[in-house]
Amino acid sequence: MTVTCLGHSGMVIETDDATLIFDYYIDPAGIIPQILARAKRLYVFVSHSHRDHLNPEIFDWDIYVSEIQYIIANECRRKLARSRNLDAFSIHFLHHDEDWSDTRIAVRAFDSTDVGVSFLVSIGEKRVFHAGDYTCWDFSEEHDAATVRKARGDFHAILTRITQFAPEIDVAMMPVVPNIGGDWAYGAREFLKSVRVAIFIPMHMWGRDREATQWSLYQNPGYGRCVHVPAGQSIMV
Repeated sequence: MTVTCLGHSGMVIETDDATLIFDYYIDPAGIIPQILARAKRLYVFVSHSHRDHLNPEIFDWDIYVSEIQYIIANECRRKLARSRNLDAFSIHFLHHDEDWSDTRIAVRAFDSTDVGVSFLVSIGEKRVFHAGDYTCWDFSEEHDAATVRKARGDFHAILTRITQFAPEIDVAMMPVVPNIGGDWAYGAREFLKSVRVAIFIPMHMWGRDREATQWSLYQNPGYGRCVHVPAGQSIMV
């Protein structure tokens, strides 16, 4: 399995017979055409409707790949219906705590601390988690104590659901956002305390990669490793 970062939260998983693309937004390295050209079966995931996670270009990819399944947060349905004939595509809209599967992958959608969902995908013997915009958005420097407590409580409620369903994950891709201020590493740290993640990849860093990859602030020293994957680069899993 190969994991490639497109940029921001755009991530690609490639196996021998399937390609998964999550939250495509930008492609500064210009690698999408070659990824699509070698894809045999393509699964395109959209966690929510924010412009930095949903790029309409995903619906033009049929010029490269004939078999595309779109797995999209139900929250996106109304926005997409304004500009697309959705019946022309194989789209599976998911609410949180809903599932979709075929003979190659199985998907569970979890809730998010922002809009939309996060995705857990089982492919072969691997489990892959793409968080979408799920992290702890507590903005503790700006908010009062009650607001911070609620943000952290909402984060942990979803985390409990994830750990019940998947106590071990092979690859987790999650926002690590220094822009939050305060203890911006809280979400990643708590996630890695609760779930045994073999490889953790931070994303959604808004150009603050140097700060967001201070592993000592959140890496679980007892298990797994954190890996920075710059846009256009890949790692083998």
